[in-house]
Amino acid sequence: MIIGATLKKIFMATAAVAIVVGAFLVYALAGLGARPVLFAEPPSFVKKYATTLQYSNAYPLDASKTVGKQLDETESVKITTDFLKEEALVRKVFFEDESPGLILPLFAHPDRTQRVKIASAFSAVNVKFTHDEESGFPEKRRQFWLDVKEHIPNIKNALFEALAASAKEGSKSTIPYTLAWMPGQDHETVEFFAWSAKHHPDQWVRRFSVYFVVEFGENEELASSLLQDRTHDPDYGVRREVLDLRIKRLTGQNQQS
Repeated sequence: MIIGATLKKIFMATAAVAIVVGAFLVYALAGLGARPVLFAEPPSFVKKYATTLQYSNAYPLDASKTVGKQLDETESVKITTDFLKEEALVRKVFFEDESPGLILPLFAHPDRTQRVKIASAFSAVNVKFTHDEESGFPEKRRQFWLDVKEHIPNIKNALFEALAASAKEGSKSTIPYTLAWMPGQDHETVEFFAWSAKHHPDQWVRRFSVYFVVEFGENEELASSLLQDRTHDPDYGVRREVLDLRIKRLTGQNQQS
């Protein structure tokens, strides 16, 4: 019978698809094709922007006011975790009514170590108090971004540098959270997140970065290639995030729909 034959073909086709999907799930979630995460230099625009600061006179600092000892990159202390003095300055701006001018020069400081430290400290405070309404931080942060609008490119690039430094040092980082929700996002932000999704050793950074690129990046080609690449991530949580995002895209549930 024609109807019976048609149903049989449909059933066989569905079963074949189910087998393929099942095989993919096993392959992806079991990490059978997992590849190690290797550090690579961040996108060139990060270093290119930083070189302009080497000759900038926009924020002259007296040597006596430089925060802490400038650490050589060969020293054992990790610059992305050694920022207590910089964090104290950030807290003064947000909780002691100090002017943003107290920390803005550090985001544009000619020394990379200082830029990385202030960016790491800024992000640490942001993450700690972002939902603390009683502290007044959320409202103060909104005003901060309005007050420093002209300096956002410096802040953003310092955050890029700090996240790249943490990847090279093998440190955990919450900087992606600050980058994702700050003003001034553009194609460079998306491209940088695609880089951190592939090359940062912290699995949370990779997972968050994949999510941001796919859900908010508005770059279909980059999102597709990143999902394909991170299917082979060594961490189960990242692979599961990739699978969930693939399913959402297939069912039209992504944020941009």
